[in-house]
Amino acid sequence: MLTCVLPALLLCASCTLINENGSGWSTDDWTVYRGAPSLCGYTECALPGEPQLLWSATTQTRTEAAPIVYDGYVYTLDRKGCLRRFSTEGDSVLIHDFKTLVEASFVVADSVLYVGRIDGHVNAFDLNSHALLWDFETMGQISGSPNLAGGQLLVGSYDGSLYTLDAKTGKKVSQYETAYYINGTAAVAEGVMLFGGCDAWLRVVDIATGVMTDSLELDSYVPASPAIVDGVACVSDYNGNLYEITLDKGKITSHRKLMASDADNSDADGGVVAMPTLTRSDVYVLSGERSVSCIKRSSGQLRWQKLLRGITGVCAPLVARDKVLVCTKDGHVSIFSAKDGTELWHFETGEPIVASPAIVADCFYVLTTRGTLFCFGKNTL
Repeated sequence: MLTCVLPALLLCASCTLINENGSGWSTDDWTVYRGAPSLCGYTECALPGEPQLLWSATTQTRTEAAPIVYDGYVYTLDRKGCLRRFSTEGDSVLIHDFKTLVEASFVVADSVLYVGRIDGHVNAFDLNSHALLWDFETMGQISGSPNLAGGQLLVGSYDGSLYTLDAKTGKKVSQYETAYYINGTAAVAEGVMLFGGCDAWLRVVDIATGVMTDSLELDSYVPASPAIVDGVACVSDYNGNLYEITLDKGKITSHRKLMASDADNSDADGGVVAMPTLTRSDVYVLSGERSVSCIKRSSGQLRWQKLLRGITGVCAPLVARDKVLVCTKDGHVSIFSAKDGTELWHFETGEPIVASPAIVADCFYVLTTRGTLFCFGKNTL
């Protein structure tokens, strides 16, 4: 079902995402979970000053994977494994059925989509020919999005391994084994990948060799991914501690707590499960049951904290220039000023949200767990 609210004519302008080295590249796409391999969640794309709902379309099928924008289309992958392509006007077509459960987000490069499945398989799918290019099997379910680094695909599995695969052939390049589930996505920074797990250890692994170069034990297990900018990473543990880690040539050279666990730093289920969002000056993190906080990196001091209209969940904030986009697990979408936390805009979808939004030139996409894709932007007519 397609609901057209306003005539949609989207402006096209290039955006810049911070990559793993802190520099940027020009793109009109959103091809990686959280916007960049570093998973920082920051983009130079500007959010509309007064966003309007341009259209919405629903599959009425549970969806947890984040939407991807590539080459003028929006792609969604529901939990049943159905991959759909949406035009910028909201028209959709089913282009492939993986015929198995999928909850992990996916990544696209050079017209090839890479996804991990609940049954432990990793697939490469050609978006042009609609052909399945290769299949790789792990021994456990995959809940985190794959990531890409220099032609290699990085994917964690519940079999306790972080795999490096050749993106073209699907052949295993390396395998780093832990004894615990790997839930999140590995963040990429200067030849290494950084990831946590259910054993509370944060690991730094060389992408080329699959050898661990350093590690750090946190106070609790790590259900979500780290975020990296300029060789500095931030990560949260389940207890609500927020850590800042400095990396240099694969080594952890320093670390500190930016926010310590307390009674207010747990969500409705008893723990923190959303990852932090990192810019060059600040860290943005969900805190408590209904709050979003901004912490100044240089001093570690709280810059501002604002109450959300809904309950925090797994959907971490995104920062677009001077604005912060936040979605709650009970369906509220809000934009705050990055400077002082003033709420600038709000929309209630009426449906739960767990997937990270996608931001491109002057518009953004929000996907609910009920399979409804919302397009917000400028009405240019």
